[in-house]
Amino acid sequence: MMEKPGFPGAAPPEGLRLRRAEAEDGWPLAELWSYVFPGERSAEDRLRELEEGGTFGGIETAWVAEVAGRRVGALRMYDLELGLFGRTFPTMGLAAVAVEPEHRRRGIGGWMCAEALRIARSEGHVLSALYPYQASFYGRLGYTLAGELHRYRFPASDLPLFEGSDRVARVRTVEDAERLREAYGRTVLKANGLLRRTSTMWSFLDHARNVSFAYRDPQGTVRGYLVIRTPRRRPGRRSRMRIRELVAADTAAYRGLLGWISSQRDQWDEVVYDALPSEGFHRLLPHPRRPGSRSKRGLWFESARLLRGPMLRVLNLEALLDGEGARGSGAVLAVRDEQVPENEGTWQVSDSGVRRMGTAGEGAIPIGIAADLLVSGALPGGPTPPDGWEPALGLRDFRMLDSF
Repeated sequence: MMEKPGFPGAAPPEGLRLRRAEAEDGWPLAELWSYVFPGERSAEDRLRELEEGGTFGGIETAWVAEVAGRRVGALRMYDLELGLFGRTFPTMGLAAVAVEPEHRRRGIGGWMCAEALRIARSEGHVLSALYPYQASFYGRLGYTLAGELHRYRFPASDLPLFEGSDRVARVRTVEDAERLREAYGRTVLKANGLLRRTSTMWSFLDHARNVSFAYRDPQGTVRGYLVIRTPRRRPGRRSRMRIRELVAADTAAYRGLLGWISSQRDQWDEVVYDALPSEGFHRLLPHPRRPGSRSKRGLWFESARLLRGPMLRVLNLEALLDGEGARGSGAVLAVRDEQVPENEGTWQVSDSGVRRMGTAGEGAIPIGIAADLLVSGALPGGPTPPDGWEPALGLRDFRMLDSF
């Protein structure tokens, strides 16, 4: 039996290997994913996306696990670039991890993920990100939950009519859409978790139910925007504005966008917005009880629902810590990593860079905990933004707007 690195449980079948998918794998993979993830997309739609390329790529992003030439599982690895600490890092997006029904509970899923981490690191990725179906499963692979959002449901009239709402206008032309994308690009380095977007990653703007609005400063520069998703109206149902994205480069843009939402009170009965903790959004709402709330406790305010995720994984700790952003002269970080042993050891972070001082030792912390502390800023030795960097709203918050 081959060993399954860093993942407890049954050993995977002997001879298991992970290879890049080829054209003839398209239909079997589409069938597998439509079975494992029912109700999302049909096998025909998945095959078309593999052949023509989707938001994050096509067949070139797919990998197949096989034993003796027989497919037993598959996953996808996306080439992404994630903003963190005022820099961007090559990031592997892990998705669509699936095992054939007759091969479940044999350790194949964990083995595939561990192999994906090894491959991604060898290809130069510093981080990995995913949206987990089960956080504990990926936690054993060194991933940690990164990011927290508070989902609010409220009448638009609960928001103040902030100054600047008159600077918000609908995005109608190709040129306007380009200015919106530029505003997002400038924000990537001022927020943790945003991805640099390719043209296909912006394709959601063309969806018939997504409508975009941009905030321009007095000089005419787009400093923020929001994208709302309009629902299908049904008789007897409340009209709901869903804020799909809200990106603001500064407080003026943020308040102007919120003021515009408030001004739509005559059109929408309810607004749904996922706020970063640092926004302190609850302070803006005079009535924190959600519309339609029927709490048994009369004074119980259901202000928001807590959303957590995605999950983040460090593939190359030295590359993450190294460079001009290193801080904390003499700071020492002892880490153990079962899946990516190159990360193991006692690392010293200084103004001149990062060096490995020796083995991890008994007091070392798991790579997942180290990543959690680094991203939250609770651990000395983490990277800092370059000189002159001004944080956008929610510096210490991690928010990834793209899902995969």
